Amino acid sequence: MHRYESGWDRFEVKTLRKIATALGAALEVRLVSSPEHSPSARPEARKLLGLIAPLFWDRELEESDLEVHRNWVLGRVLMFGADLQVRAARSYFGDEVIREAIGRREIDSRTRNYWKLILGEPCIPRS
Repeated sequence: MHRYESGWDRFEVKTLRKIATALGAALEVRLVSSPEHSPSARPEARKLLGLIAPLFWDRELEESDLEVHRNWVLGRVLMFGADLQVRAARSYFGDEVIREAIGRREIDSRTRNYWKLILGEPCIPRS
């Protein structure tokens, strides 16, 4: 509950079910299109860098990294980014680049399956 109260927004469905059960509530998960996500809402590179810079604690991110190392940048944003950071990256790069990035081995299976679900692709069930 502390994570929820402090603004954490990356819960697993299993955790949400536990919270709903504890509160005596029903859990309903819906994926809806966001009006902010559109090709015309593509942020400037400098604005995207400002949003995602905290995710790159080990290296200062440069504007050229958005093109030269885009899969590395996207991988970190998709796996560790908050909602605003992920939305900005998705608007900047587009879904085709995200499809390419999630296919790389550095992306964990949960993140890969989540994005496959979002992008309407078949997911690989976990064993």
